[in-house]
Amino acid sequence: MVGSVRPVIVPVHNLGAGGNTPPYWRPPPEGLGHHHAMVNAYFLRPHHRKDTHLDPSVTAWVDSGGFLYIRDKTRLLAGRHGAGRGPRSPGEPGEELVEAILRRQEGFGADYAFTLDYPLHGAMDGEVLNRLRVTARNAALAYQLRTRRSMKLLIVLHYRDASELRALLEMLAVELRERAGLRLDEVDGFAVGGLVPHRGNPAYITERLLEARSALPRGAWLHVLGVASPVNIPLLYAAGGDSMDSKTFIIAAAKRLWYTPPEHYLAGRLPARIEARGSRLKPSEYCTCPACTRFDTLDEMRWDTKALALHNLHVTLEAARLAAQDTINMLKRLAKNNPRITRAVEKLVGARH
Repeated sequence: MVGSVRPVIVPVHNLGAGGNTPPYWRPPPEGLGHHHAMVNAYFLRPHHRKDTHLDPSVTAWVDSGGFLYIRDKTRLLAGRHGAGRGPRSPGEPGEELVEAILRRQEGFGADYAFTLDYPLHGAMDGEVLNRLRVTARNAALAYQLRTRRSMKLLIVLHYRDASELRALLEMLAVELRERAGLRLDEVDGFAVGGLVPHRGNPAYITERLLEARSALPRGAWLHVLGVASPVNIPLLYAAGGDSMDSKTFIIAAAKRLWYTPPEHYLAGRLPARIEARGSRLKPSEYCTCPACTRFDTLDEMRWDTKALALHNLHVTLEAARLAAQDTINMLKRLAKNNPRITRAVEKLVGARH
């Protein structure tokens, strides 16, 4: 896949989305060292291209926008797009939408793309099996229709327990065989979705990842969608995540929150996040990233959300580097003062015995 250095952190890029969050810059900011970016097919326009809108050195990951398409009632829509291909529930993604998103991912120049999922969040009990079926069909259809073989396709999985995962993988195996002539162990990789509503529950996320690692083919690449942060990266990695994307560094910056570098929050010297507004803390005394050296206090830094986001991304990447070096020690130090992390670590320990 993307090389031997794991976990791979894929920062979310707001290309096409607008808003006041900072984009990535060409070339990538000196000293930051990011090599990946995640964009969303929902926000991409036909003129968007990797080589012109990102730096050529960046590996581009393109999400399908499953959640956004299903909620959208006016655009290339889940429920309306592809009418005439048989009965569907109002929000169900049609086959034409699967192909339209795939072509947008290929046209952009994605190195990695995610299949169109049908999230389970908010589903009634009677809808679950149908949503699993649609997710499996969409994944197999994308493999059938893919024209750029150099673009890796990661199959998005939505499930809430081991039994739903087993059912989804059984459906997926049949769809892949019939539509694309492939086995589960022949696809490029998988991604676990549906975790964002549970981002405050590390034990739940850990359990879902352990279930995926147990059920998927040995050695399969596993991406974790939407929940990576400096505090939980070692947990996601220990539970089986090879790569993970993060938008929290942007969200935190918009809220004027400054991520504390790992060596300081792991030692208990500072909290993991600090409110920049009104803070007299000198960022350069705790962080040497290019952004922090420009400001005397966090209160001064809070006016520059671009600088805050760059700093928060720097801390996120540093947390991943430390997790790769010594995951167990990092988890022990995190769990010492965080009961939620403690419960998640207990899940990990239990799974290994």
